[in-house]
Amino acid sequence: MGATLDDIQFLANSANRIHMLEALTSGAASRRELQNETGVPRSTAARVLDDAEARGWVRSEGSRYRITSLGEAMVTEFRRYLAATEGIHHLGPAIDWLPEPVWDLDFRCFREAEVTTPTEANPTAHFDRAMEYLRGSDSYRSLTQNSLPEYMDVLHGRVVEGQLDFEGVIEASFIDVLGNDPDRAALWQDIADRMWLYNGRVPLNMHIVDGTVLLWLCGENQAGDDVLVKGLLESTHPDVVSWAESLYEEHRADAEPLEPAVLPSE
Repeated sequence: MGATLDDIQFLANSANRIHMLEALTSGAASRRELQNETGVPRSTAARVLDDAEARGWVRSEGSRYRITSLGEAMVTEFRRYLAATEGIHHLGPAIDWLPEPVWDLDFRCFREAEVTTPTEANPTAHFDRAMEYLRGSDSYRSLTQNSLPEYMDVLHGRVVEGQLDFEGVIEASFIDVLGNDPDRAALWQDIADRMWLYNGRVPLNMHIVDGTVLLWLCGENQAGDDVLVKGLLESTHPDVVSWAESLYEEHRADAEPLEPAVLPSE
């Protein structure tokens, strides 16, 4: 453990070391060439190269230096660690509200994610943001545990008018919610051919909208007996989009088409 931490500390304590070693990943170079490329002072450049060579990360060949396989591996993995840490810091408090399946993703994917949370000036900012997507999108796929009436009103109108390419998977237990609400159920009758019922627990509330993934962030109330929506996370990172599409298709494959007959009617 000591040697491992020492290597990490060697890189973490100086950005100059990272810059010099990264420059060498492009090919062999002289000390002067490295100084010109990185802007690292001459005395510092000499010290970095000597220290890196002592660790076996750099090999000198006359007046030129070449990074070794060990050195390149160390720099590559350290950069990955830095990028993951950037993603974690970028998420901030939202990391506490990530749905469980999201933890399978590399946190590097979240360095440019957008997180909308309620504010004092706008307590519904996250809901408003999701509604913007619903009103302005061309395609919309949904994997959810439930559905809010106000969203369903907009979705229904756009689908019926031919303005939205929509399909969704929802927990089968949600149909029970519609049991005493025929008016609300009527909206579902019109889009039943685009819905699938998942007979089990859907582990998150997610939408894939025109290549953007929307994830609802949830947490418990202080008493721990209720779930509260804390915010909305948006990501266009290719890995997040690919993950979301796979998760959606996985649940749809195990779901059954929604039969209008199971919905209550007036």
